[in-house]
Amino acid sequence: MLKQPESSAEVNSILEKYVHGCVSANGSLIREVFHPEAQLFGKFEGKTVTFAIEAWIDRLTGNPKPANDAKISEPPEDGIEWTIDHLVFDENIAHATVVSRFLNVWYRDHMTLLQTEDGWKIVNKTFTYEKV
Repeated sequence: MLKQPESSAEVNSILEKYVHGCVSANGSLIREVFHPEAQLFGKFEGKTVTFAIEAWIDRLTGNPKPANDAKISEPPEDGIEWTIDHLVFDENIAHATVVSRFLNVWYRDHMTLLQTEDGWKIVNKTFTYEKV
């Protein structure tokens, strides 16, 4: 796999916007970093869940209001905790693992990004989490 340093700053910026969009439940910011056909996958309460990006944004922003077990609330008082744990490039594809704490839960988001005509976009998110 080829690491492309010139793309690292762009991808880091996309991932930072992603985290801030999640914490602030900002659908516009999320739309800016995801491809409109992006898909999300994960396990929640032991069940496999899948979302098209717009359905996930609706859930994130509370439209319709999410289930009690997934309610979005204010960001942690001590700020956002997050890091890019892994980032590799292969031509116009990047894979990143973002680790973040939100709502007393540690998430591991495995992201696939593609360099499109509109810049780098997240095309897939697969997540896991651990409650603290």
